[in-house]
Amino acid sequence: MEIRQIPLERLELDTRNPRIGPLVASLETAPNSEWVVMALGRYSSDDEEKSTATSYSSLKESIKASGGIVQPIIAAPIAGTDRFVVIEGNTRVAIYKELAGESDDAIWLTVPTIVRDESDEKGEHAIRLQAHLVGPRPWRPYAKAKYLHDLYHDEKLSLTEIHAICGGTGRRREIEEYIEAYADMQRHYVGLLNGAPLDQSRFSAFVELQKPPVLAALTAHGFSKTDFAKWVNDDRLSPLQTVRQLPRILAHSQARQRFLSRNAGEALKVLEQPASTEVIRDASVEQLAAALAVKMRSLTWPEANAILQDRESRLTQAIVDCYFELRSICKQLDLDENE
Repeated sequence: MEIRQIPLERLELDTRNPRIGPLVASLETAPNSEWVVMALGRYSSDDEEKSTATSYSSLKESIKASGGIVQPIIAAPIAGTDRFVVIEGNTRVAIYKELAGESDDAIWLTVPTIVRDESDEKGEHAIRLQAHLVGPRPWRPYAKAKYLHDLYHDEKLSLTEIHAICGGTGRRREIEEYIEAYADMQRHYVGLLNGAPLDQSRFSAFVELQKPPVLAALTAHGFSKTDFAKWVNDDRLSPLQTVRQLPRILAHSQARQRFLSRNAGEALKVLEQPASTEVIRDASVEQLAAALAVKMRSLTWPEANAILQDRESRLTQAIVDCYFELRSICKQLDLDENE
């Protein structure tokens, strides 16, 4: 497609940008362009552990040093005007606006832009998803989830359509878990805040809630998603990755009591047992992984069937726990097919 140099003054930042969607939703009035620039600076980081301001500043310095952007932005014409709304590249346009205000250099007055021939809402969704859900510049998990939830429930895109945009069924589980996790968080957790700011990092707990072993454990022991939300709000599941330990905790009466009276960390102390031999305690991760692989490959059918039949057993829960720990590593290695 043709790349055009569009005057900066004719580019409108998109207030529907999912990167800042959760913040926009909290406002009582429609945001102006100055506010959008500030919000993009705050939410530019893809890593929740890093400073968002630092990420934005680094990108700004990179663009300034390079004398512009390498990849053109994507914009769509606004009907009846000579202006364009930015579909992909809002943060970069915000930086151009800042640099234009700081310098008299004309290079910041136009932006390399691919202009879509006409406004096509589904096409715009596809661009955003491909750039930020499966592409190199992901949004924060909560922003991803809100966007996917809105596409499915408000824009009425089917899961099949969303899967197709994201490259087929390879991310099916992740997409569906995010949609359900966002819905659960809104339905069961937000009301507990009593107007306090939402901590988006807690979203990860609701993603873990979607795992079948966690849901099964809640049901088996008489707890609900409302109970789970209260646990999150009361910091009983801290750190949040202890959610995946809930099946083990709830299956053990003493650990369960410790969890309900204290927190997951204290409950895990009940479950933790010292290594039975020095060999296991002193073994490397490589040695343990190799040994576990050999053990699992040599399981007899009666042994495997016993695991399948008793999903609440310590052995089964230990295997499930190990799976989720390994799955996070495999995902980083692009080995997790998410099926």
